Amino acid sequence: MDKTRKFAPLSGPPVQDAWLDRLSYRRLLSVAGSMLIAIKAPNATFRKVYNAARMIPHNMRQTETAKMARQALVTEMKGYLNVHRSLDPSRVEGIARPHELHFPAVTEWGTLPPGFWHVSFEEFVGRLAFNRHRKAQVKLLFEALSLLKSAGCKKVTIAGSFTSNKPMPGDIDLVWDADGVNSEQLGPIFDENNGIELQRRFGIDASCQEWKLKLSIVQSLWGAGSPKPEEFVGEEFDQLPRFRAVGVLVLDLTQDLPVLRF
Repeated sequence: MDKTRKFAPLSGPPVQDAWLDRLSYRRLLSVAGSMLIAIKAPNATFRKVYNAARMIPHNMRQTETAKMARQALVTEMKGYLNVHRSLDPSRVEGIARPHELHFPAVTEWGTLPPGFWHVSFEEFVGRLAFNRHRKAQVKLLFEALSLLKSAGCKKVTIAGSFTSNKPMPGDIDLVWDADGVNSEQLGPIFDENNGIELQRRFGIDASCQEWKLKLSIVQSLWGAGSPKPEEFVGEEFDQLPRFRAVGVLVLDLTQDLPVLRF
């Protein structure tokens, strides 16, 4: 099977990432592992190629098999970076905000395409509560949504890894619309200073602040092993994508919450 998937460059061959060709095998694996923070799909091609390269023993990394594995990984990394150059998060204000009920297909990396996607509760539960861990999270989420709804909240935005294909998200990122909300009825647990209590009780990382909403659709492209400036020459480091634009889900709280069947 061909795992060196080709990506169409924006204009000509992707020359921006020649720095990847200069990395040692070990460092290349480290950088690729850092990029996997942004890839939520367990069966993504990138993850498969990375795992194949990682499985080669250290004492065999000069063999032809290792060279092929390395080249496949470099190709996948260059293609991935090139795609995210075309999804410039600095254009976040221009990201589409579709209003029709529609749950989009996830990308090959397991995340939603950029946009504010308005979905029904039935779609939300049917698509995202696909294992025991996620069902438990949805139960806690619906307790929080009930409180928000009773206090006059009209809509919430759900973001983060819960909206992806990641099997076991750590929590659910939520931004509630404060317009018309009775904060006294909502209670002190939803105060900005009670984030830990919200996490403990409902499993949510929640806020009503505009910065949180913008942050939810612009996420980091790198983990702990991110590229270092000294690994680049010229303007290569400045040309490196650092963030990615992703999609979020919008739930209408003016409709009745469904009865969960689990």
